Amino acid sequence: MKLIGVAGPSDSGKTTVVAALAGRLRERGTVGTVKHLTHEPDVDTEGKDTARHRAGGATHTVGLTDEGTWFATGEGRDLHDVLREFARTYDYAVVEGFSGTDVPKIVLGDRVVEPPVVTQAANADALDLDEVIRAVEALPTYEP
Repeated sequence: MKLIGVAGPSDSGKTTVVAALAGRLRERGTVGTVKHLTHEPDVDTEGKDTARHRAGGATHTVGLTDEGTWFATGEGRDLHDVLREFARTYDYAVVEGFSGTDVPKIVLGDRVVEPPVVTQAANADALDLDEVIRAVEALPTYEP
């Protein structure tokens, strides 16, 4: 699996870049994405079934639709746990946030991040996605 992260301050265009990369990489294979949340996920809305499952004691809850859309909640997993799981299923993983990890990153704005940095741009509009795709393909395969 090829792995790339997108890091930057709020409103720098991280989600825009992740969505664009996911679309472009999907032309080449399967893509999984991970978003760093700075707050508890709001998918477990009070009174809804998944919230009731969690309140009842479930450690991990998956919501699945007939169309195959899903989300998951749980505790006790870190980024590398998720990436190990993704590596069994996806050709590419795009990570939003997690600027303090060793994930190769695209950096937007002036965010200070842990290396490695693949490329840096002022914002999402300043990125050359063709260049980014070439850089992703040149990265070593992520080995969990």
